[in-house]
Amino acid sequence: MALLVCKSCKKAFISGPQEEDFCSDCVIRLRELYPSVRNFLRNHYEETHTAHSLSKVMGIASEDVDSMVSMGLLEYWEDRKTVNGKDTLYTQSHKKSKTNPGGSI
Repeated sequence: MALLVCKSCKKAFISGPQEEDFCSDCVIRLRELYPSVRNFLRNHYEETHTAHSLSKVMGIASEDVDSMVSMGLLEYWEDRKTVNGKDTLYTQSHKKSKTNPGGSI
């Protein structure tokens, strides 16, 4: 156990058995926010979004998007597609293919 600073809210917290980057309050908040982000990306799969554009269009803090990337909830496109020099985001359930246009969860 160690005293850490949450990467999201910047509050000090005591880590659990596994060191975390986020306090339990932020983990809960981000995991509750994630389904709406996932659904947005799935419903708008033809659009390309950076962390900044996603936060702007959804009305959420860009820091929350960055935190979801750090937590592994969101990822960047494997082929490193960029918009204005910035990587674009996806979720594992967001990936679409010609053989599976609906994606999977």
